[in-house]
Amino acid sequence: METALVVAIAQIATGIATLIVALFLAAQLLIQKRQLEIAHQDSVRELGFAARTRNEELILARLTDKSLLNSYLKVGAGLETPSDEETHQFMNYMRLSYLQMINEWRLGVNDQNIEYFKGRLGVLMGSVGERRYYLTNGKIIVGTVFGLSDLVNLGDMVYEELQGRPVPS
Repeated sequence: METALVVAIAQIATGIATLIVALFLAAQLLIQKRQLEIAHQDSVRELGFAARTRNEELILARLTDKSLLNSYLKVGAGLETPSDEETHQFMNYMRLSYLQMINEWRLGVNDQNIEYFKGRLGVLMGSVGERRYYLTNGKIIVGTVFGLSDLVNLGDMVYEELQGRPVPS
């Protein structure tokens, strides 16, 4: 009988030890899950910060480079005929700006916040020349090259609000 009692006590002790290890591992999984959630939030914040920094760098380049600023103002206003160099500067500046916005959209920066992207598109289409760029290049980059139809629909909506008429077919 004593052997059976010892075996029973050993089995109970083994079961309790197994339960303690299982509880410990479950607690570790919960802690790790929480740490991963925090790391994910940090990476989303970092993406947002990097996107804002890049946008600021693009604007700063336009403000500090007199040649780029003159090209931007001339082509953007659409009042004078720009030189080939001015057109080239403007087109490439706008292309970089659109690619930056597309990167934000695709990476999920701002969780595809519609109001945020309406604002970004509004900035990208603030002048006559910028709206012309949207029609001739921006819409093609967004819709055809990257296939972002939701962003194109949003761009068309912003264009219509700014221009006062629908996007020409």
